[in-house]
Amino acid sequence: MKTEYNRGRNCWRSLLIAAAVLWACGPVEEGSSEEELGTQEQEALTGVALGIATGDIHTGVIQSLEFHAEQVVGEFANMGARWIRINADVATTSPTIYRRIVEKAHGKNIQALVVVPAKYCGSDTDQAEIDAFTSAYVSHLNDLVLNVFNDTGNADALEIGNEPNVLETIGCPDAAIRPRVSPNAFAWLLRRVWEWKQANGRPELIVSGGLKDVYTSQPYWNSLVASQAFIVSSGPPVVRIRPFDFFGVHPYNNANMDYTCINNGLTTCFTYWKASVKNGLQAAATRLNNATGTTNTRLWATEFGFQLSPQVDCLPEDNCCTGIENCTLTNSRPYNTTPPTPPYQQMAAAMNAAGEAFQSSGVTPVAIWTLYRDAGPKSFGLRGVWDEELHKYRVKLTAWNKFRSLAGGTGSTVPEACWAVGSFFTVDFNGQDDRRTTSSDDWAYANWKAACAPGERIMGLSKSIDTGLTRVGICYKDTLDSGRYNHPVPETNPPPTTPDAPRCTVRDVNAGDDRGASVGKPPTTSMDWDAGNWRAECSPDEYVAGLAQGLDHRFSRILCCPQTLSAAQRTCEAIVFGSGDNRQSTEHGDWDPEGHKGQCGVGRYVAGVSRTPAGEPNALLCCTQ
Repeated sequence: MKTEYNRGRNCWRSLLIAAAVLWACGPVEEGSSEEELGTQEQEALTGVALGIATGDIHTGVIQSLEFHAEQVVGEFANMGARWIRINADVATTSPTIYRRIVEKAHGKNIQALVVVPAKYCGSDTDQAEIDAFTSAYVSHLNDLVLNVFNDTGNADALEIGNEPNVLETIGCPDAAIRPRVSPNAFAWLLRRVWEWKQANGRPELIVSGGLKDVYTSQPYWNSLVASQAFIVSSGPPVVRIRPFDFFGVHPYNNANMDYTCINNGLTTCFTYWKASVKNGLQAAATRLNNATGTTNTRLWATEFGFQLSPQVDCLPEDNCCTGIENCTLTNSRPYNTTPPTPPYQQMAAAMNAAGEAFQSSGVTPVAIWTLYRDAGPKSFGLRGVWDEELHKYRVKLTAWNKFRSLAGGTGSTVPEACWAVGSFFTVDFNGQDDRRTTSSDDWAYANWKAACAPGERIMGLSKSIDTGLTRVGICYKDTLDSGRYNHPVPETNPPPTTPDAPRCTVRDVNAGDDRGASVGKPPTTSMDWDAGNWRAECSPDEYVAGLAQGLDHRFSRILCCPQTLSAAQRTCEAIVFGSGDNRQSTEHGDWDPEGHKGQCGVGRYVAGVSRTPAGEPNALLCCTQ
């Protein structure tokens, strides 16, 4: 299995190198303020900016956004995505992780739409109950923008609830079937959020939670547009208000579909659906214009895709849709074709039809594809399930390419360009030097030293399970960011005229903290990231390129060398491994079975190492690139 994994990984790496696209995931400058919606003339869908919803992959999954936001948003940027849609209030996601996700998106010129869930269990006619609900929601929203999505991790747009018209029984004490948020209460929620935005001068765009479908004859729509929340004064004359920047919609299901066409996997099934979506969007905008007294209401498809729920008790001979939730996944390959058509052609055709509907509607300037990866029963992601052998999420290439074409993507055409796994090298300095370069001279005399080679960085350190003292480290060199780590200069013969040693500095923690004061440099972070222990810490423009331990195996020093990372978007956290493994990435396997291991994620670097007063390594300071 290990051989097959390495073979698959090396194959992908060779493909990437051959394609000369490895630097396509580097930093991208922010756009001008005039590109508020991310629309650009060169996009295939003129006047429509596309984005991608991540789903709840924030934490706890393979290649989570917690540790791989750089790679995920790099892929999105290559595809031409201008928005990322993430869910707030996920219990396992800390403010630091949320800010990191948004910061990485901004670093690739991608804006962030944050969904803030809403659930209402009260009466749709009791104003006191509605006011209590909207007041609590606005208070929570205010807390999110002040304490979670703030500073460099601020949201660009806030989606107020999600599919409020979906009927469900969960979330309320009586378990009665009711909309997630009843229509009048939802209208008042938008009104109160809008008043909050105006009163506080908030810059975020306000997007109504996307209503599922755009069939405006539904009872929910009738009650929504009749709400008094849209009336400021009953006049005469009547004064109305539009309490949102965009009205969110999820234009999914079709009222009438040729199931035989779908089940045969054909790509010509969407002409009627495209016209239905276009007409539905225009009708929704018209009804909202009338309700709000305006003439230019804009819609935002905060989720889009082609979905059909399977018909209940449907027999095969009835030619019903046989897919689980998205028939274009199950039936994406036309039958009996020679040669076989690539899979997901039908999914791509549905995506194309939706994009053309948005464009021709003239009222839908932003649309977000419903999912990045398959999740649970919803299997319409641009990527499918995790492949253990290939060590990646399988890409649905036809649909992936179609999104890139519609979005006007100009980045790499290789889906794995941002996911190539780099190389790890164990450095065993437990009783001897293990220096992958000597250009920095003997920076820790009478100590055992580990040093990384050009373009590499320290990513992990271990301590003995038996004694608690220092054992081995690992160096890492990736295919995207090795050029940012400048230590050491390449060794040449004759030696370079400018030695590397003067550019690097050492932190000595044999007698206490050394966070840069000894060499006149500031620490990377001001936080007390391992209180009670002695911290060795590089400055904001340095990284840990080497480790040292005394002849008694007590951790003693780090070597800090120059790097060219952006300090503006950096976040750091302590990875404590004093009593057991604590690894943000397990890509390199068990590189020290006899030790407790600390390891940073592949999208991070080590900015500091701490030890106890007794000399035992205790924590790594892992920072984002």
